[in-house]
Amino acid sequence: MRSPPRLTLCLAAALAGCTTFPELDAVVSEEAKRADYLSLVPADQLLGKRSDGRVTEETGRALQARAADLRARAALLRGQPIDEETRLRLRARLRRLGG
Repeated sequence: MRSPPRLTLCLAAALAGCTTFPELDAVVSEEAKRADYLSLVPADQLLGKRSDGRVTEETGRALQARAADLRARAALLRGQPIDEETRLRLRARLRRLGG
């Protein structure tokens, strides 16, 4: 009979939605409270303003450097031995998880 816990969870969530948060209300400035709502615009207009997202030589070098760092880090992690006790504990945990 799982319905009561689900119902309780739903009711708790609904009640939490009715709560006031004065700390959050204090964060909004008076200017923001008086501001007009934003206009809705078609998605095509928004997509037309996006940047090309081109990779320059500088970003390419930065990505290559980061990839090299990650490969070096992975090589270090591959070299670290796991003791037998830890290995058995990991295998047992994986079996419990269905892995």
